[in-house]
Order: sequence, then structure tokens, then C-alpha cells
Amino acid sequence: MTETPENPQPTPPSVPQQSGAGDHVFEAVTSSGSAEQVAPVPPAFSASDSDRTDATQPEFVAPGVQGPVVPTETQGQSYPDQPYPGDAFAAAPGASPVQPYPGAPGQAYPAAGYDPNAPAYDPNAPGGVPPYGGYPGAAPAPKKPLSKGALFGIIGGAAAVVLIIAAAIIVPAMLRGPAITASDVVESYLTALADGDADAALEYVDPYGEDTLLTDDVLAASLELGAIDDIEVTEVEESDDYETRVPVTFTIGGQGVSRDFQVYNYGADDEWQIADGLIALSGFYGFEGLGLTVNGAEAPETAYVFPGTYELAVGVEEFTIEGDTTTFVVASDADAEVLWDLRPVLTEEGTAQFRSLVRASVEECVAMKTLTTPCGLDLTDIDLDGATPVDETVTRTITAEGQSTLDTLTAEVSSGSIVTTYDSVDVEMTLQGDQGGTRAEFEVWFGGYLNSPTVDFAAETPAVVWE
Repeated sequence: MTETPENPQPTPPSVPQQSGAGDHVFEAVTSSGSAEQVAPVPPAFSASDSDRTDATQPEFVAPGVQGPVVPTETQGQSYPDQPYPGDAFAAAPGASPVQPYPGAPGQAYPAAGYDPNAPAYDPNAPGGVPPYGGYPGAAPAPKKPLSKGALFGIIGGAAAVVLIIAAAIIVPAMLRGPAITASDVVESYLTALADGDADAALEYVDPYGEDTLLTDDVLAASLELGAIDDIEVTEVEESDDYETRVPVTFTIGGQGVSRDFQVYNYGADDEWQIADGLIALSGFYGFEGLGLTVNGAEAPETAYVFPGTYELAVGVEEFTIEGDTTTFVVASDADAEVLWDLRPVLTEEGTAQFRSLVRASVEECVAMKTLTTPCGLDLTDIDLDGATPVDETVTRTITAEGQSTLDTLTAEVSSGSIVTTYDSVDVEMTLQGDQGGTRAEFEVWFGGYLNSPTVDFAAETPAVVWE
């Protein structure tokens, strides 16, 4: 474009001169056309910096500009004296990209929208005059201090937030009421038992074992046999934050009980639990096949119960439980020790039935003429002085002593519903022996003993099996 008085060409600023090692000074053109020095620019990057392309590159900050200048997508733009490593800088909205630096061919500087008529940068001016013709990122004008009203509002709002948080913590705690103590838990537990509420009682104990007998039905039968009354719980001082013992007294069916409950609190929910609130009943060995029940419920080999009264029974009518009673009051583990030695035994009717079954089987066996029998009175290997035993010639007779033994057989419960005897029944035997075609009668003095008779009373039809 040809310069005319009406269209004067802008006078470019002179090339900046180094004012010191590593510093650059710019000259900006004021509106009057005179040059004015601008504050030093940070030192140019070293050659080693030019190889860096990651986020750790130093960022150029123009004089008077707060914060880093945003880079553009353009790479390889140069800066006074040496190349700028990394991205060039973004132009201001509506301005052209990087302008060539006047007076230094091939050099460029990060001036977006360079305007030679823009006012010179004045660091002392209020808010700062944007350098380089309105370069973006110039320091904003200082903020006006908050008024007293605004400060009071902020302080008041913060106080309100604190009060809201405190209310959120304190109010629910107030609604929950006073803390539940270990003594409260024990009293609530015994009260639930007295009311027959098994589910409520289980809230205060840990059902750490078989829970077959921890039901409302079993508890109702317990209370019918002996009610729980007169509950007195000592309020203890919880010197230990995790465990304490609570003394109590109460009655079960009028029988006085005095004991301590061990109560612990190891959880994060700050709730006490009773460690020894349940009682183990482990005296049920040997009752297999007999349908043992506790308060009408089928019992496993080992079970846990609440403190209370429990009646044991077997489902096979020929059996009962050894001892003077089948009803027990258990309020602690010590009370349950009497159950350890419990054993099933035949009733008198069961014993009579066993003797009758064995006698009938013995008589049937004795009546056989064969050398072998189901009951064990075999004569196949007997020594007849060289004669051979002749089958179907055997005569067996129960002696008077044997008859008496059969009348008084001792019935032994060997396992569950199986009963046997170890008594010996005396039987006399004779048979014929053949020697060279000649037979002779022989009396048996040794050999041919009865085996052990067993009867399973759980079978649909009990019968003698010889073993």
C-alpha cells in the first residue's frame, strides 16, 4: 500500500535490545508514535528446553500478565533471539495469529492482534494497560474490598452451617434416648423369655450353634413347665468398655436362680450382647434312631436352649431315658452337665418284649436237626473220634439253667434303638456219627455256642438277628 498523508503507514517499533544477560526489553509505540521501553521479558529458553514437549515445559508469562499464556496448535514459532520451545500462543478473539516481530526478520513474538496505536504498557496504571495492543491475560483491576455487611453475612452463613451439622448429629442422638447399658440388655433378654418371645430374645444373644430349639414353640412349652418370674438385675458400672458381668436373680417354675451374665461390646454399633445367654445341651449321644425330642421338638446331637425347663422324650415306645426324671431346669451351663450321662434304656415292657423275641428265636433254633443253624449252634467241625457227623440227626435241648437265663435276660442298649444281650444260654446236644457205614450216638460236650441276639426296635417289625 502506498503511503499517503491520508493513509500513513504505522511506524513499527524498534528491535528490542538486550538489557542484560538473558533479558529482553521491548519498545512499544504509544499513540503519539514515540517508542517507550517495556519491562524486561523472562529469559529465553535454553537449547535443552526446546526439546521438551511435555506438560513440564516452562510457560511464558508476559510482563504484567497474570498466569500462563494459552498456547495455540501452531508449533515452531520463534521468539526474540531463539526459538520458543513448544506451542506458540493463542491470539485474542478476533485477532490475527502470531504477528511478525518488527525489525527482526524471521523473528516472532506472542502478540495477538498487534495494534501500533494501542497505549503503551503502564504497570502503575490502575488495573494495568494491556501490553502489546490488548494482549489477553493482562492483570485485572484490583477487586473492591468486601463491605462489613458482606463479611457479616459470610460469617453468619458459616455459623448457620455449623449449627445445621451439629443438629444433624445431636438431634438423632436425643431421639434415641439414653444409651442402652449392659444391665438393660440382660433385663430385656430375660423379659423377652418370660413373655415367650424367642425372636426378641435372640436380639440380645449370639445364636452361635444349632438353633433348632430356639423357637417360640419350644419356649412356650418351657414356660408351661415352669414360668420365669421375679427378675432382678443389678445395675453395674461398666468399667470396661468392651466386657462386663451382670449379676441377676430370677425364678424358673418357682426355683430360684442366681447367676452372672457375661456381656460384651466389640462391635462398631455400640450395642451390648450377652455372650453366655444360651445353654448347650450335648448329652444326646446314643439316642440315634429313637426320635429324641426336647419340649416336643426333635433334638440334634448337640443343641442350644434358652434358660428354662425342658422335658426329654424318645419316640420309640419301648424306650425311656435313664434316671429318675426326664424334666430338667437349666439356667446355666453347669445345670446342663446332668444331661451328659443320659442314656436310653428299655422300659419294662420293652425288656419283656426283648426276652420274648429272643426265647422264641432260641427255641426255633434249638428245634432244628441240621448241623448248622442261624443262631450259631453249629456242629460241622466237631470231633467224633473218627466218625463223620450225620446231618439231620442233631438233638438240642435247653437246660433248666438255660431256661432260667432266658427268663431273666439282661437287655443292653448297644446303639440307639438296637438292643442285645451278653448272657449265655446253656443248650445240650447229641447227634449220630458214621464210621465205615456204622452209626453211633454221640453226646456233645464242647462246641456249638449261641451267637449274640440283637433286636432293632426302630424297625417296622422288630425281630432277632444273630450276630
